[in-house]
Amino acid sequence: MAKICGNRRLSRALACAAMTLSLLAQPAAAAEKHQELVPQLQGAALVDAVKKGGTVILLRHASTENKSDETIKFRLEDCSTQRNLSEQGKREAGEIGDAFKKLGIRVQAVYASPYCRTLETGRLAFGKATPTEALSVSDGLAMDGKLDRAAEIRKLLDTAPPPGTNVVLITHTGNLLYAFGLDTRPEGIAHVFQPTGTGRANYLGRMNPDEWARFAGSAVSANTSGQ
Repeated sequence: MAKICGNRRLSRALACAAMTLSLLAQPAAAAEKHQELVPQLQGAALVDAVKKGGTVILLRHASTENKSDETIKFRLEDCSTQRNLSEQGKREAGEIGDAFKKLGIRVQAVYASPYCRTLETGRLAFGKATPTEALSVSDGLAMDGKLDRAAEIRKLLDTAPPPGTNVVLITHTGNLLYAFGLDTRPEGIAHVFQPTGTGRANYLGRMNPDEWARFAGSAVSANTSGQ
């Protein structure tokens, strides 16, 4: 543990130890999904909860192109130096947005990491994305920085949107892992939280990118058959 946490003030060391243990010791109930937090809702029940509003959706960007290294000439303001959405990812983002419309899911605000792939995911899916450093890549940060980033994300997740609406946060693998030990695959995975105002939002569950469209299709079919 000392090698992971290093020498620092006791409070930071304890926080680091707690985070490390949370990532290493997963509850048996969640073992199959390889993540720490256990979903409270699944499938249609989770979709219904989002339709009612009052949730914050932590979303990994949609599928990206095969580009192994973006560190040599990387510039945040230059998308050509980054790993960007693939054609599949662009379709995924658009399909997620279409599904939200069909399901009647209202999105009040979209915040995204300032990377091109996260901003493009938000704009293609929801027509908007406000960049924020709190959701940016955290892989290169020291443990103190990872802890600070996790605290920022927890604060965002516990900030309630206006009644009947939802907020989407678009981020990267590292933040899903370091903040909560959440599954990061596939790209486009969504983790849904319900703010409590206590500093720790309730974890409701996860949705893969193709599932939104599947439930939207089922909803449209049900409406058509009922007419």
